[in-house]
Amino acid sequence: MKKVLAMRIGAFRLLVSVLLALGFAATATAAPGINSTYQYFGTENFAHMTANPVFRSLSYNQLQQLMESDGTFLVLFGGAWCPNTQAVIGQINDVANEYGVKTIYNFDWRIDGATMHLRDSKNTGAFLYVDFVNKYLSNIQVEYSADHTKDIAYPDKDGKAVAAARLQVPFLFLYNRAARDTKGSPAPIIASYEKMLLWDKDFQTGGKDDPAKIEAYKKEIRPLFDAVSTTSGSKKVATKLTYVDDLTLFAKGYNARAAGVTVIDQKDAPWVIRTVGYVELKKILESQGNYAIMFGGPWCPNTRAVIDVVNQYAKKYNIDTVYMWDTRVDGNIFHLRDSKNAYANLYVDLVNKYFPGISVEYGAMRERDISYTDKDGKVVAAPRLQVPYVFVYNKDWKDAAGNPKPILDQVELMYEWADMQSDYKDKDGKIGEHYKTYTAALDKLYLAFAAKVKK
Repeated sequence: MKKVLAMRIGAFRLLVSVLLALGFAATATAAPGINSTYQYFGTENFAHMTANPVFRSLSYNQLQQLMESDGTFLVLFGGAWCPNTQAVIGQINDVANEYGVKTIYNFDWRIDGATMHLRDSKNTGAFLYVDFVNKYLSNIQVEYSADHTKDIAYPDKDGKAVAAARLQVPFLFLYNRAARDTKGSPAPIIASYEKMLLWDKDFQTGGKDDPAKIEAYKKEIRPLFDAVSTTSGSKKVATKLTYVDDLTLFAKGYNARAAGVTVIDQKDAPWVIRTVGYVELKKILESQGNYAIMFGGPWCPNTRAVIDVVNQYAKKYNIDTVYMWDTRVDGNIFHLRDSKNAYANLYVDLVNKYFPGISVEYGAMRERDISYTDKDGKVVAAPRLQVPYVFVYNKDWKDAAGNPKPILDQVELMYEWADMQSDYKDKDGKIGEHYKTYTAALDKLYLAFAAKVKK
């Protein structure tokens, strides 16, 4: 096995050397921004979105990191599936631009935009909603606060019901973890707005958009923006808002799980890896263009071992954005890439629909497949890819025979932090072998990507 692996690694590095010798160096072939980028918060997904969208998706883990950060943040709960969010997100965006807001952080509790709704007691992931609200939103006051029949609840390990108030979406709020009320009690929600409206009913008259109704809504939400604004000339500007960039969010999440090791820090700037949720990932996979994508998460020691290198090599090849999706919804234990999960279908259906002919290490080992039983009692399965899984994708790519081959190439190698370091000496006295292998794999991946895009 070791001999075969050594031969593969040797051939692998030889291929990279040949490509480089033939002129496929990054500087020669990769124009700035060789990959496509995707704007999820556009009119394709939000029909009434306006110019200059300020919204940014967060994973559940990143949402937690935001709640544990110092500063004042503007957050919107809601998603494209929700007609009430659809009705107002454009107005929220207009007011945000009016006040010079750079970012409103967005999280959608309905993970797949359909059946996996964490804000639902029937969902096996309801504990994620309940625990989040109870931990971070202690002073939440919503329409259903006093109606405990509407609470979201789950049974703990002792069978005791744990509950939290059911907020409705869209839910727009200002958050500062250090805020206190007049009695000195924690009051992290500084201000919030929760109102269910529909576009045709509440913002149109006689089937036509009504500017007066649209402006009336904007007037109702401006107090949230006023609370974090100062006056500059004749304008109010949201100067008291805080923003956390992707580098900071990734560093918080990954370093916290690394047992004292600093996985990511300022030396990794600029940071080009960006989180996407399940719905946004599907939209990317359905869109025309060439995308660099990574599956993995902070819970995974193998992802922690290489994520800084993935970021570094993406920049080397002038890749603007690597889109990252975490197969664990909460970045911890709730794993879609697990046949025991009630929502394993989300993983299986994603792989089967968007990655035809996928070739992964466990592909031939059917006992490793992830599966679920459909409504007709049929077992549906898909190969279990490992994470970190880095790949380049275009839905329209085909192989030489004309068959769909949307994944041009991939890197699926499992290393640990210690042995991934460039100065690590293995038991045979070799230095940095895993680092060399992994970076050679990234070179091969991105050289092929650059060459394909250049065509």
